[in-house]
Amino acid sequence: MQRHQQKQHVFLIILVLLHTMVCFNLKFTYNFALLINMMLLMKKSILGCNIIYLFILICIGIALPIKSQNNYKVKLTGTVYEYDHNNKRLPLEFAAVSIPEIALGTTSDENGRYILENVPTGKIRMQIQYLGKVSIDTLINVNKDLVLNFTMRNEDFKLKEVTVTATNSRSGKSTSSHISRSAMDHMQATSLYDVMSLMPGGISQNQDMSSAQQINIRQVSSSSGPEAPMNAMGTAIIRDGAPISNNANLSAMSPTVLSGTETPASLAGGASPAGGTDVRSISTENIESIQIVRGIPSVEYGDLTSGAVIINTKAGREPLRVKAKANPNIYQVSMGTGFELGKKKGALNVSADYAYNTNNPISSYQHYQRATTKLLYSNTFFNNKLRTNSSFDFIYGKDQRERNPDDEQTKTASEGRDIGFTLNTNGTWNINKGWLKTLRYVLSGTYMDKDSYYETVYSSATSPYSMTTTNGAVLSNFAGQHIYDANGNQITNFGPEDINHYAVYLPSSYLGHYEIDSREVNLFAKVTSSLFKASGHVNNRILIGADFRSDGNVGKGKTYDPSTPPYRSQYGHNSSFRPRNYKDIPFINQFGAYVEDNFKWSISGTHDLNIQAGVRYDHTSVVGGIFSPRVNASIDLIPNLLSLQGGYGIAAKMPSLLYLYPENAYFEYININELTNENIPESQRLFMTTTEVRQVDNSDLKIAQNHKAEVGFNLRVGKTNLNVIAYKERLKDGYVMSQTFNTFNTFIYNEYQRTENGIELSSSLPVLSTYAKPTNNLNIETKGLEFDLNIGRIDAIRTAFQINGSWMRTKSWRQGYSFYDNSEDAASARKPVAIYSQEGNASYKQQFVTTLRATHNIPRIGFVVTMTAQAIWQQSNWNTFGNDSIPVGYLALEDASVNMFPKGKYTTTQQVKDAGYGYMLNNVSHNNAIKESYSPYFCFNLNVTKEISNMLRVSFFANNMFRSYPRRESKRNPGSYIQLNNRFFFGLELSLTL
Repeated sequence: MQRHQQKQHVFLIILVLLHTMVCFNLKFTYNFALLINMMLLMKKSILGCNIIYLFILICIGIALPIKSQNNYKVKLTGTVYEYDHNNKRLPLEFAAVSIPEIALGTTSDENGRYILENVPTGKIRMQIQYLGKVSIDTLINVNKDLVLNFTMRNEDFKLKEVTVTATNSRSGKSTSSHISRSAMDHMQATSLYDVMSLMPGGISQNQDMSSAQQINIRQVSSSSGPEAPMNAMGTAIIRDGAPISNNANLSAMSPTVLSGTETPASLAGGASPAGGTDVRSISTENIESIQIVRGIPSVEYGDLTSGAVIINTKAGREPLRVKAKANPNIYQVSMGTGFELGKKKGALNVSADYAYNTNNPISSYQHYQRATTKLLYSNTFFNNKLRTNSSFDFIYGKDQRERNPDDEQTKTASEGRDIGFTLNTNGTWNINKGWLKTLRYVLSGTYMDKDSYYETVYSSATSPYSMTTTNGAVLSNFAGQHIYDANGNQITNFGPEDINHYAVYLPSSYLGHYEIDSREVNLFAKVTSSLFKASGHVNNRILIGADFRSDGNVGKGKTYDPSTPPYRSQYGHNSSFRPRNYKDIPFINQFGAYVEDNFKWSISGTHDLNIQAGVRYDHTSVVGGIFSPRVNASIDLIPNLLSLQGGYGIAAKMPSLLYLYPENAYFEYININELTNENIPESQRLFMTTTEVRQVDNSDLKIAQNHKAEVGFNLRVGKTNLNVIAYKERLKDGYVMSQTFNTFNTFIYNEYQRTENGIELSSSLPVLSTYAKPTNNLNIETKGLEFDLNIGRIDAIRTAFQINGSWMRTKSWRQGYSFYDNSEDAASARKPVAIYSQEGNASYKQQFVTTLRATHNIPRIGFVVTMTAQAIWQQSNWNTFGNDSIPVGYLALEDASVNMFPKGKYTTTQQVKDAGYGYMLNNVSHNNAIKESYSPYFCFNLNVTKEISNMLRVSFFANNMFRSYPRRESKRNPGSYIQLNNRFFFGLELSLTL
């Protein structure tokens, strides 16, 4: 089926490319273009769900005139200016001047001059951008050569129209939000995580860096389990054109050992290898703007399922800024400046910050530190044709839990330390020859050294452990010494590699200490060409590109003293642990290629039809390749008033190292244990174990896909703008560590005893061993409605109003089967393992949140105050259950064979008991079937910013300023209560500009 779909997508790509060539070739007539579209329609039955693409192609064909007319090309010139401190207008060098719709751009020279050639006539949208300046975005009707001069103003809080909230993207593109530098300053964001509260449905949180922070998009905030890590894993964090990858993260102790969870946790803080990037390490102080793609991303972006966070860092000249901020959890200091190096020598931007977090002064032994530094060099070459940015990023992060002086029992301590750097160079070459307008490139490399350790005193820890990694090895407590039975047969079994290894029986209590040395390497390269052709009222901007990424880990991996290994597994019989060298694991290599048409048809010169349609192909190690078609479209029903938009696409996230190259599973069986037998001299007491090694097979692993669809409208009346989006997403083949039929294996467990004749075999019994392996068992379905109403600024009261919100419901379920082993550890007590169907079992989460923001500003004195009223109208969760109390089969103890009961044979637990399978019955609770929900509650926040002269700015915030702490009684557990809302929280920031 999947191969058939891939063939469909290949055919679709060929048709799209052919159609694009037809549209570009002005010698073809309308009749030929229409013929091509008719041929596409004939393939309707083949393409199936891709009919939406055919509709797009038909629109393009209809748009072609009967005889294509040549668009006149004109030249735009002018000067970009700025105001100095004396309000004198001066030329501005290095300003980016562009016309994004036709992929045309340039940079102003030392005299502020710019030239744009080969500009088609008609309405165009020009953009002028510069670091620390208010971007200019204007619509111009071009019908001849024009001289256009622009004057840019500083982006500060003395502007009449100051933007301190997220703004929506334009129609016809991915549904996304834009966050400006002013918005980050006003809310005093410490890390990238803080800005997510500005999204529709985002819930305000108190700043806290005590634990790993991962970005979730369109995810219910209270989600637990594997849904949130999978969502974060599928959220791409892209900085300066290159992804910040978590693919090489392996900092989990033993993912294949059954642990009661489907997503392995990191050893000592930091990002989980089953989740996304820990964004605590991303300071906002050197960020110029952020774009958060919530909808269907352009095919330019791959290796994602949830969405993308696109970060543009500061580049160019900027005055020296020194900041200090503090709140009950965090204090932070930062600085940043940018300066020109001389005529035609470019500019250097330098920034650094340090942050320290401790949540509780009483528990000051647990804290997090972050230090970052960034150097970015920017310049233009070849008469401003090539603009480049080259940067060096340094990151230091430290999660630490020192030993609590009062903790004499467990003596727990841990530390996770990250030190790394990133080299990045990216640029745009403005070619502007024929169809080819620009060529963009990105090269990036990251090295991250992650050292972590964890230690604690274990109790009830008795279990066997040997140092061998050889399957079938039998070792005793006498290293290098063979043991023989009463008949002279050798019992032990080991080779030269295990000559110094021996078996130990761990004490009931010991101090365990283990470390992970993880050294992640991430390489990325990308090139994208932009082509443009205009024909009458139709514009086509084509993106064609490719990218390559390689992720690997060259660390020493997991290490520990074999006499004090990690704590025994409480979920898997006989499971054991072993060190693993990460250097032995191959790198993941992923190649992607994409083509996309950004089509615009100006119908009658007033109604615009915008379509962004493309397809992407990704191929990665082990799991192969996948096609990802995507489309976004919008049309102006009533010009400048009402437009409709919609889209559909497939986004795919490749498996990470954790899932692609799982570690082996180890099991330890005690053959004989005489260590407590006082009748035998202590020096002669024998302890012997057999080790079973299972190679974890993930050959059936598939690529996770998210099918995203949305529809909405945009209504604009004067300054008031309303955007509403309804969406539905279906993630299938999500990654979790779980059991399958293939993770069970029968092992013959030999037990010995000492008799007067010597060591003799007392029993030889089959037992079932099992482990967790990477699977595609996770499915998530999310649907919701997002809205954003921006009333704009009412000048009479100097106040702007914005209300946004989101209703969403998430359903998650597992495919495959679950297993229940009701056996004790002893070999003689082992039983067959029951098989349960997961059909009908599902988890639901629902949330409805609205946020009203009123922003009052007095430009003359640089004063801005924002009052935020957030209403959580609904938060609820519940489960549904299928037939989870009646087993559907069992795994035989003798050979791990699957034995399914005839469908419908057992319908009651009594029937199961009567058939002799009572031990297979699992005691299940359906308490979660009760819908846990809370009545509405509200939170009011305050943000104030005041410019004091041109040098000093003060910002203050207070969360939950009215100290509302509603308590709600649990419906599942009457008599127990939960306290809602953030605790009262406040912070202050001082910013000095020199």
